[in-house]
Amino acid sequence: MSKKYQHLLSPIKIGNTVFKNRLIASASKPYFIQGTEPYPTDKVINHYTNKAKNGAAIVTVNGSSPPLFDIPYADRIKERAAHPSWFNPERPWFAWGSHTVTYAELDAGCEHYFSEMTEAIHFYKSVACMQINAGAPGNYDVSNTPPSSSVTGFGFETLPDGPGGIEVPAAMLDGVAEEFARQAAYLKEVGFDMVQLHMAYRATLAGRFLSTILNKRNDEFGGSHANRMRFPLMIADRIKQRCGKDFLIDVCISGAEPAGGYTLEDAIEYAKLFAGHIDMLQIRAGDIDHTHPVNYNLTRMPFLHMAEAIKKSGVPLAIVTIGGYQNLDDCEDVIASGKADFIAGARAWITNPDFGRKAYEGRGEDVVPCLWCNQCHISSYHNPWTTVCAVNPTWGLEDRINRMIEPPSQKMKVAVIGGGPAGMEAALIAAGRGHNVTLYEKTGALGGLLKTTETVSFKWPVKDFKNYLVRQIGKTNVKVCLNTEATPEMLKAEEYDAVLAAIGAEWTVPPIPGIKGKNVVLAENVFGNEDALEKNVVVIGGGEVGIETGMHLVEKGHKVTVLEMGNMLAPKAPPVHFYAMFKEAWEKLPDFHAVVNARCTGIEANKVTYVDADGKKHTIAAGSVVLAAGMKSKQDLALKFNGTADRLYLIGDCNEAGNIQKSMRSAFSTASML
Repeated sequence: MSKKYQHLLSPIKIGNTVFKNRLIASASKPYFIQGTEPYPTDKVINHYTNKAKNGAAIVTVNGSSPPLFDIPYADRIKERAAHPSWFNPERPWFAWGSHTVTYAELDAGCEHYFSEMTEAIHFYKSVACMQINAGAPGNYDVSNTPPSSSVTGFGFETLPDGPGGIEVPAAMLDGVAEEFARQAAYLKEVGFDMVQLHMAYRATLAGRFLSTILNKRNDEFGGSHANRMRFPLMIADRIKQRCGKDFLIDVCISGAEPAGGYTLEDAIEYAKLFAGHIDMLQIRAGDIDHTHPVNYNLTRMPFLHMAEAIKKSGVPLAIVTIGGYQNLDDCEDVIASGKADFIAGARAWITNPDFGRKAYEGRGEDVVPCLWCNQCHISSYHNPWTTVCAVNPTWGLEDRINRMIEPPSQKMKVAVIGGGPAGMEAALIAAGRGHNVTLYEKTGALGGLLKTTETVSFKWPVKDFKNYLVRQIGKTNVKVCLNTEATPEMLKAEEYDAVLAAIGAEWTVPPIPGIKGKNVVLAENVFGNEDALEKNVVVIGGGEVGIETGMHLVEKGHKVTVLEMGNMLAPKAPPVHFYAMFKEAWEKLPDFHAVVNARCTGIEANKVTYVDADGKKHTIAAGSVVLAAGMKSKQDLALKFNGTADRLYLIGDCNEAGNIQKSMRSAFSTASML
């Protein structure tokens, strides 16, 4: 065990169960890891097993839903097709049920695969946990509240239409609690050691009983803390009665609800009432999106204060904190200072499948920083239905990546042109495969466009990632040539076996009158030169880059208007657990404004003109204009290096203008072929 993280890696005993450390892999898996098989396939089993193998003390499996209330797959597809996506009207909404599987748990074959899964998790001395859910049939809810599909156990999204919920009769709750107990008993039979009951952010029926926003009951299940806790405790007690006291129960709740809901002080009272009925209490945010914090939250561990307050209240429960935990030094401090008993995370294990192993080896500096972009849910409604991670090129391919990559047949001399993320990743992978690598960067520092994040408050995860890549390059024998612009003649004289061009992309310049004026600057040239811009700024282009550039300028004292030709801002941004918080961030800025369906028609010294969807002309006073209307790859420039080596590859934005995720996978895959 690493002395560096001795508290984080210390065992702890709860009841008669010993946990090997304080690291929990929370409930998550790649959305598209398997098809419609009603059982966990080998891909799924291997996914969860790898978490145990790499150090997770608890491996939490995405739960099964009660088959009694299951929605047929065909009906899920119909519902998905009936709700087109506003991100991309050509594609229907992603439906949780369309790509996540409800296991046929009563089927003997499913039972067999569950047993294989738990046996494999136990092989690595980890504890197997399943997140379970059950709800009342039909439109029953805690009170007569807006409908949510979650109350019947299918997910956390609120339905866009349909009748309101009907207050569930008290007599029906006994059956729901019994369904929880039945699921738990079944899971115990197939080898699970514990279950997790989801009661956070008003998502499930049990969690909605805790909510002062939704629970308006006048019977014994509403009103006081004890009454609102009556149904959750009924579930926990029924599970313990059925499965025994050594079968552990973990409950996740919100540490506080949004305005108008219960407070942290209320959550402490709930924790005290849970004592003696459950074993672990996981503290989450007040709503589902914020539980998956993004970069616009400048606090690295935004919910720690809630877990700490509950822990310090003296409640006799193991307290779990979740949300943003990845830095191993921070994790160690949380446990060492007694602010929580466990650290739970999903993205830490996505960006670093070997997260726990790095802890044991004391390699905190080698943990790949998460960008907090939530592309691991769905990258965009403009991309194929695949699972990706911005900084882990193998995420979504883990079940077959070893078959896709062959060992190198010979040691090669490799040149990489460009020190951005694609160039650095390609150099790292090629050097790791034993090749002799030289990296050429025309500026005085590595980082490419990521260097523009240095002064942007909300781009701190990107800055961390850039610094990580630079640090990793420094640990290798890659020869780095800064202030060196590679030329075909230079590379040909060096007799390289392979040349990887990662020279990036250039900005698209639309044919707008005045676009070449002195008051027009490219988005990348804004950073570090903010004071040179006039007070009133127009940004042309409402994608992620344009919006974030505008937000940054507002923070620097400018008044910004973003013009976007489409009908919404940032339509290609990750839609799940990102877009809502992105929108929330720009809407908080009083001097940030945006106009959609706006086509810029002219730029003059002190104004910009545009026409709206109806063809009506408008004028905006602006002394400076920032161009962020998209980028195009430098393929033609890169192809000038053809003939400088036996192999020429175009990688990253140089091949296809995209984002960090696409650049990283492009670089990884190409370098892995050498």
